[in-house]
This record gives sequence, structure tokens and C-alpha cells, in this order.
Amino acid sequence: MKYLLTGVAAIALLTACGDKNKDKDGASPAGIELSDGKLQGVKLRKGDPATAGAVLSAFSLDKSGSGRVSFTGSDVNGAKAVFKNVTLVSAEEMDAEEADDDGELHLKGSDLKAGEMTFEGLGMLNGKPNFSKIVLSDVSFVPKDPAENQGSSKIKSMELVNPSPETAAWIASLFGKGEAMDMPEGKALAFDLWSMKDVNFKIDEEEGQKGDFLISTVEVLGLKDEKAAQMAMKGLTLNMIDPTDNTDLKASLRDVDIRGVNLAVLKGMSGEEAGSGVAASMLEVFQNDPANPGYDSVLIDDLKIAVSGAEFDMPKLKSKVSRDKKGRAVKVVTDPFKMTLGTSEGELGEKFGAQLALLGYEKLELSGQGEQAYDPDKDMVTIAKGKNFWKLEDGFRVDFSGQYEGASAMAAAQAKATAADAPADPGSMMQDAMDKLAIHNFQLAIDDDGFLARGFNAYAAQSGEDPQQLRSQAAGMMAMAPMMASGSGIDMELASELATALSSFITDPKTLTITLAPAKPLRLAEFSEMDDPSALTKTALGFTAKNE
Repeated sequence: MKYLLTGVAAIALLTACGDKNKDKDGASPAGIELSDGKLQGVKLRKGDPATAGAVLSAFSLDKSGSGRVSFTGSDVNGAKAVFKNVTLVSAEEMDAEEADDDGELHLKGSDLKAGEMTFEGLGMLNGKPNFSKIVLSDVSFVPKDPAENQGSSKIKSMELVNPSPETAAWIASLFGKGEAMDMPEGKALAFDLWSMKDVNFKIDEEEGQKGDFLISTVEVLGLKDEKAAQMAMKGLTLNMIDPTDNTDLKASLRDVDIRGVNLAVLKGMSGEEAGSGVAASMLEVFQNDPANPGYDSVLIDDLKIAVSGAEFDMPKLKSKVSRDKKGRAVKVVTDPFKMTLGTSEGELGEKFGAQLALLGYEKLELSGQGEQAYDPDKDMVTIAKGKNFWKLEDGFRVDFSGQYEGASAMAAAQAKATAADAPADPGSMMQDAMDKLAIHNFQLAIDDDGFLARGFNAYAAQSGEDPQQLRSQAAGMMAMAPMMASGSGIDMELASELATALSSFITDPKTLTITLAPAKPLRLAEFSEMDDPSALTKTALGFTAKNE
């Protein structure tokens, strides 16, 4: 596994991938199927033959061994240069001394080897050395220490198109002799295309771990100002066996295509960046665009994962964001999707299968859908009725809908929570959000399709009791709830209606529907600070509960 991670790190420290053979007239890159919307084609920047030599010198490519790169032959023609049998060693693995008498570098760790490295569009850009495209073909990573040779790693091609000056300077530092620069961050990291094609890693470790990791194509298109026009991957397969803990992992993914990726938002949401500057920018983004999920569209096609007999299968997931003229997210729609949890031979599969059998299932088939609209001027979120649900086949369906305001304040509070200087008291951090968060209406509907019976039967089988008797006892407890709450100040009419609906649902489950439609918006701050709940009457809340 260490060898695999070394290869992945080396890829991250280099350029990119994908032998797309784009035309110089700017034809769009071929490859994976795209989700909704057309993407702007990639057009190579023009180079400058007069300064191409200076660029190669700045990249320590004027001769073999000038920096960390060695090669057996080169051909420079105008603004294009081709190098044969290339070896590149990362700065962290290079001896600080220059070279021995034979010109060979003293290297440690893994070498990156490529059958060919091609530059196009060499020339100065705003006075700095740059290029329009670099392609490395027939790439492999070869450990210097034979003891580390516990697998293999090959990539058919890696490609980077039209990098920013900062990105090009970083690559130049990887090729040169001195200390390598840190990878650019934020707006400094920019390019038109980064891609890889036919990634093939194999693991064969002394401890017995074996496996392979394959990707047909991976691309990042149009990265600028911390936003990527597209991030896509096609043909992922992963197979791993670890005998030390008797675990095997299999995963496959036909396609994933994400458009309009906001890297700053996603990075902040994941907590990878905890600096106050990032927190401030996140706060500003969410206050102005609280419905923004960090992308324009997501398409995941044919995802399968199996871990020691526990299996997950999702044929397709598609989500799309609509924006107003100011670029603010105003609707997020997730199309109907399905996923399956099942079992096969394996330790986890046997354990999971036993739990499913208690409920009378061989597998779990889940489905869902989502649609939420946002009005930036009113700061109002609307969860569309009939378009937001979770369903378990032969189990239940949960539908929910509603409308609330204060999304901007809530999003800002969530952004604060990711910052390093977040308040130690969560209650204090969320108080401002609670003051502005108000529910206009809400409805929850639970349609039973046998799940309650399965649950009572499973509990009865373990406890040795009669399932019908257990159901009657639970219904009786619900019916007695109003009496138990009589001294708490809770509106008895509300408590009685809720208890009656729950008791009826347990006894003869149909569709349990609970609705809130208050006469005026219910502000959560007032609700949480309320000492006397008697004001929350059935009429004031517009509360109804029924099983029909």
C-alpha cells in the first residue's frame, strides 16, 4: 500500500494526464460523456520560437542532467520540444550535491520515467517562462531501493494545458536543482486542462496485500479563480486483498462528472483549510449565496463497492443547480435515484446478512429525490412537496416539504464552525442564526409498507414475546402520553391529536402525516428560550396529525 501511495503522491507533484491529441485550432477534448451543458473548447496558446531556448534553460532542460531531469535524446523545433527516455526525480528525493564525474545524479526513492516528454507553445508569457502544453507518455514509477519494489505503476499519458505563470514556475522548480516550490494554491493554481489516461497501479507487498487500481481517464478542465469548469473521471476499478485482517475491497465507477466546481467552498466545507482568511471568505460566500452546494451539476454513473461481502450499488445520481442573473444558486434538483445494499460471501457480508434476515430482507433497496428552491431577496428556502423523499422498498416512504427563512444566517454560522477560531460554545456560535431562522410551514409524511411489522417481528424473535402483543403495548403507551404530559403545560389538544395519530399508526399503519402551518412564522430562538410551552397551541402552530 505504501508503494501505491508513493505513486499517487508523485502524480500529485507532477503535471497531468490524458493523451487527447487536441488540434491546435482549439478543438474540444475528446473523452468521457459530459453532463448537462456545453463546455468551452481548449485552445492552445501560441508559443515564441525566439524565446523557446530560454524557457528550456529556465526549466533545466537545455541538456540532460542540468536539473532533476535526464534524457537520452531531444529535438527542439521552433516552440516545440520532444525529449526521449526521460527520468525525473522529485526534489525531496534528490541529493543536495550536483552530480558525480559521469554526470549521473545521486538519487533516492522513486524515479518517474517517461518514454517521451513533449512541450508545445514554449515561450515567455508576461516575461516569465511558460508553455501551452506538456505531455508525458508511457509513464512509470520505479523505486531506487529494490526492497520498495512491491508492485508497479504505469500511466499511458499525462497532460497539462495552458498553465498559469505560477503553475509553470512550480513545475520548473520540480525540474531544477534547487529547493522545489510549494504547489500553488488559491487563484495562483490555474490551467485549461489537466488529465491522465490509462492509470494502472498494482500492489504486491511482502505482508501479502495485493491489488490493482485502474482509471481510464481523469480530467480537470478550466481551473481559474478556484473554480473548475469540469472535474471528471471514467472507468475506475479498485481491487484490494489484505490477508492480515481478512479484508477484500472491490470498487468500480463508470463515470463521474462534476461541473462548475467551487474549490474554495468545497475546501472550506471539508475543513481542510482552517485559517481565518479562508473562514472569512467562506463566510462571505455563504452569506451571499447560502444555497450554493459548491457545484453546478453532478453526475455519478454506475458506482459499485463491495467490502468483504457487504455490497453497495448506485446506478446513477444526478443533481443540478439553477442560478439567477447574479450567479446565486436559486434551486437544487436531485433527480430520482436508487441504491442497493446487499450481501455476498465474506465476513462483513455474513454479519450484515444476518441483521437483514432478522427484518425479513435479503437486501435493502433505497430510492429518493430532492428539490429545494431559494429566494435570495426573501432569504427563503422552499422544499417542494412531493419531490423530496426517501423510500425503502417493502418498508416505508418518508416525504417531507416546507418553507423556512434565515438560510443566509444559518449558512454563515456553519461556515464559522469550520474556522480554527470557532467559538468554543456552540450555543453562542448559533445564536445569531437562531434569531433569524423561522419556519413558515413544514410537513412530514411516513407511509408504512410493512416496516413496522418487520420491526416488531424482529424484536419479538429476539425477546421471545408475541409481536402483536408488543404492538398493542406500544400503541397503549402512545395513547397514554397526553396524561403523562398533562402537567408540563403542553397544549392538551395538540398532545392528544399527536398521540392518537401515533397510536393509530402503530395499530393499523397507513400514512402518518404531521403538519405545521403557524399563523405567523415560528422563530426557533423564541421556541428554544420559551419557559412556558402553553403558548404553542394546536391553533397557533397550525398543527395537525393523522393516520390515513
